[in-house]
Amino acid sequence: MKKPRFLLLLALLALAAPTGAGGDAAGADAGFFRVEDLRPGMKGVGKTCFQGGEPEEFEVEILGVLRGFSPGADAVLARFGGEKLKKVGVFSGMSGSPVFIDGKLLGAVAFSYSYSTEAVGGITPIAQMVAAAAEPEAFPSGAIYKKSRWGRPLPLRSSGGGRDGAQALPSFPALLPSGAPGARDAGVAKALLPISTPVNLGGFDPRTVDAFAPVLRQAGMTPVKGSGAGAQTPPASSGAPSGEGADRQGEAPFRPGDNIAVTLVEGDLDVSAGGTVTWVDGDRLYAFGHELLSLGFTELPMRKASAITVVPNLESSFKMLAVGETAGVIRQDRGAGVFGVMGERPRLTPLRVRLKNSRGMERAFSYDVARDALLTPVLVNLVLYNTIVSSERGQGALTVHVRGRIQVKGQPDVALDNKFSSDGDAAEAASLSVALPVNYLVAPGYEGLEIEGIDLDVTSVEKNLSASLESARLDRTEVRAGETVELTVTCAHADGTVARQSHPVKIPETVPSGDLSLLVADGATLTLLDDFESGGGDAPRDLGQLIRRMNEARKGDRLYVRLFRREAGAVLGGEGLPGLPPTILSILDSARETGSVGSLGSVALAEYELPPTEALPTGLVAMELAVKSK
Repeated sequence: MKKPRFLLLLALLALAAPTGAGGDAAGADAGFFRVEDLRPGMKGVGKTCFQGGEPEEFEVEILGVLRGFSPGADAVLARFGGEKLKKVGVFSGMSGSPVFIDGKLLGAVAFSYSYSTEAVGGITPIAQMVAAAAEPEAFPSGAIYKKSRWGRPLPLRSSGGGRDGAQALPSFPALLPSGAPGARDAGVAKALLPISTPVNLGGFDPRTVDAFAPVLRQAGMTPVKGSGAGAQTPPASSGAPSGEGADRQGEAPFRPGDNIAVTLVEGDLDVSAGGTVTWVDGDRLYAFGHELLSLGFTELPMRKASAITVVPNLESSFKMLAVGETAGVIRQDRGAGVFGVMGERPRLTPLRVRLKNSRGMERAFSYDVARDALLTPVLVNLVLYNTIVSSERGQGALTVHVRGRIQVKGQPDVALDNKFSSDGDAAEAASLSVALPVNYLVAPGYEGLEIEGIDLDVTSVEKNLSASLESARLDRTEVRAGETVELTVTCAHADGTVARQSHPVKIPETVPSGDLSLLVADGATLTLLDDFESGGGDAPRDLGQLIRRMNEARKGDRLYVRLFRREAGAVLGGEGLPGLPPTILSILDSARETGSVGSLGSVALAEYELPPTEALPTGLVAMELAVKSK
C-alpha cells in the first residue's frame, strides 16, 4: 500500500501559528483580549448554536494558560457552564464557538478531554487563528502542492478486488494513516484533543457509512447519518425563542457563534463537516479553532447551516445540522483553524454517473466534488462506492463494468474501461478504478491542472465472472522467425467450469535465432512485472505523457501474450530503451544514482492482446521457445 508523501509536507505548513509580539500587536489592533492579560478565575461568555440558527450564550471560567501547547502556540484552559452544557458537555460541532472576556474576543473553543465528567476544554486564541491564515502577497486560488514522487498507474485486477497489492490508493485510510499528521487518537489518556468534527453523510447507504466510519473517526470526525440531497437550511431564526433571531436581511451571512458547514460533496449526496464561526472581519471569516484536515491552501465550499439538535452521548455529544446554501469559500485549513472568504463561489469537480443494475433499472446521479489534491480522489472513491452498493449488493457475487472519461482542461480525455468480478469486493475495486486515475492526475501537483468533469457509465450484474489462468501450451517449442505458433489457454471459471481457447501467435520476422521467452498474463500482472523490472524509474516527465500512458494502459479484464529476451536496457525520460549497447549503458550508469535513469533487464519483442471473453481471467504462465536460424 503506497501512502502519499505530500501529506507530511502539508501538515508542516499547518504548524506555523506565530505568537509573541507580532500576534499581540494584531490582537490589540483588532480589539482582541490578550492572552497575557488572562488570570485564573476570570469570567466570560461564549456563543454557540444548540438548536436552529440563533447563537446562545454559555458561561466561561478561565482556569489557566497552557504555554507552548503546540509548537509556537498557546491554548487557554477553561470551564464552560450553563444548563445545556451541563447535559451535553463540550460537544462535536462546538469547535469555533467564540469566547469573550470583558466584551473582547479571546478565541475559539477548540479542544476537549475524552470522557470528561464536566465541560472543561481548550480555547485557541483568536490572534493565533488570524496569524496562521495570513495571506501571502500572491494569494493562491486552490491547493498548492510540491511535486511528489510518481504513483505508478497499476491497473486493478479484474477479480480479487483490492486485496492483491496492485493499488496505490486502496481507500480513505491510505490518505490518513495511523500516526500521520491529522490523525487523532481519542484513546490517549488525559490528552487535550481537538474537538471531533461532525460530518453529515446525507443520502449514504449504511454499508458505506460502516466502511468509512473508522477512518473518519481517525481523522477527527464524527460521522452522522443526516439529511441528504435537496436539504436546505431553515431561516436563521428557526428554533430561537420568540422575539429572537429576527429578520436578518441585509446582514452578513455569518456572525460569531453561527453554524458553518464545510462541504466536500454536494448534489445527490451530501458530505459536510460542521463547526462554529469564531470571528467575521468584513468578508473574511475564521472558524473551528483547529484544523479540519490540515489541507493548507484549499478551496472548499462553506455553507450556512441550522442545528437540528445536540444529541447527548457518553463518549462525545454531537450536533446534527441541516445544511443550506453556499455562502463562500474556505481558502485555508490550518492547525489554528480554517479561514474563508464570504461571497465567493468555489470551483467544484462535476461527477456524473449513469448506473444500470442487475435488475435492468437505470438511474442517473449528479454530484459535485471538492477540488483538492488530497481529498478529490478519496471523495470520488467514497461517492462511487456508495452509488454501486446502494443500488446493488455489497457482498456476494458481483461483476461491475465501469466505462467513461475524465475530462482534463487542455488535454485529451482519460478513457476509463474496466470490469471487476468477485464474491465480495467488486464494488470496492470498481470505485478505485476511477479514484486511482484521479489520484495520479492531481497528486504530482502539475501546474494548471484542471479536471473539468468525470462522466461514467456503470453496469452491474449479480454474477461472479472471474476466472483463473490454469495453463498455457504451444503446439511446438522450436520455431523460425516469421512463423505462427498456436497457443492454447485454459481457464477455470468461478462456477467450476473450464474453458479452453486457441490463439495464433506470430513470431516477428526480425527476431534473431536463440532462446526466446513467452509470457501469458492478465494486464494488471504484466504491468506489475514492468514496474518491478524498471525499479520505478519510469516516472512520466509531464502531464501529457501521464495521460498518454493511462490511455495506453493494459486492460484488467483480458490476457496478453508477450515475447521477450533477457537483455540489458534503461529507462530515460519516462521512456523505455531496451537492448542498448554496452558503451551506452556504461555512460548511463553514472546517472542511475540520481534516480533520473532506471534499468531494464529484458527486451520485449512483441506483445499481443487476446480477445476479451465473458470471463475475467487472472494469472501468469511462462514458457521457453527456441528460434532456429532460417
